[in-house]
Amino acid sequence: MGEFKRIKIRVSAESAGMLLPEDQIAGACSALREKLTALDLAVLAVEPEEEPPVEFPESLEKELG
Repeated sequence: MGEFKRIKIRVSAESAGMLLPEDQIAGACSALREKLTALDLAVLAVEPEEEPPVEFPESLEKELG
């Protein structure tokens, strides 16, 4: 019979950038934590990270303004 080794796999993941109102950020992090826990993963940290502002093309700014 083959040799067995006890291992752990550590993963870092990152979502695509999202535009959320400040009052929904904690809920989005909580929902992600619940989904990962349902997959039987030990969640070490779920932290939002602020993205830099998006530069809109001048033509789009005129349409929005």
